[in-house]
Amino acid sequence: MTIFEMILAGLQTKFPGTDTATLTRIATKKAEGVTDETKVNSIVEGISIQDVMQNYGDFRAGQAQTSAVSNYEKKHGLKDGKPIENPEEKKDEKKDDVPSWAQALIDSNKTLSEKLAGYEQERAQAQRNAQVSAKAKEYGIPETLVPMLNIPSDADLDTYMKDAKQTFVNAGLQSVLPDTGDPKPNDDIDSLVASIDKGTKEFVEQAKK
Repeated sequence: MTIFEMILAGLQTKFPGTDTATLTRIATKKAEGVTDETKVNSIVEGISIQDVMQNYGDFRAGQAQTSAVSNYEKKHGLKDGKPIENPEEKKDEKKDDVPSWAQALIDSNKTLSEKLAGYEQERAQAQRNAQVSAKAKEYGIPETLVPMLNIPSDADLDTYMKDAKQTFVNAGLQSVLPDTGDPKPNDDIDSLVASIDKGTKEFVEQAKK
């Protein structure tokens, strides 16, 4: 049996029912540096109930203080009295640390990309318009009528123009198609416009179905 175990056993006999943890802390402290077993009894006898209560009180006070400090640090984001570093905040700090010349380059590249996207869109639209004009001409549909057709951007131009021409023919508008006869006389222009408008509306409605 070690000196510590002998002192602990003596304290448990002297103070029956006392908290074991408290007696263990006292025995641990009293056994430090003791190698002579004959001193164990005098050590045990020298420990009073006041010593036991003092040790218990100190321990509880220490626990309360530790708990209070822990709660305070948790509430205020501290660790060992120092602010806890937030990874997200560090990321934001890194963003803020970007040199002005680098940020200017980033902004410049972004602006250039937006302009290129705009140019590409304009080029694609111009190409589409050229295809529409060519296909309308192929089917003998006057250029002035093309805007009235409201052609969807994903429409098959060949099929769409073919159907448009057939719709004009069915509506009795052969006179507006270059390859199907003479145009109407000038004194009947109002009637021609009305017919074109009616035929265009019918075509659009059919295209939606």
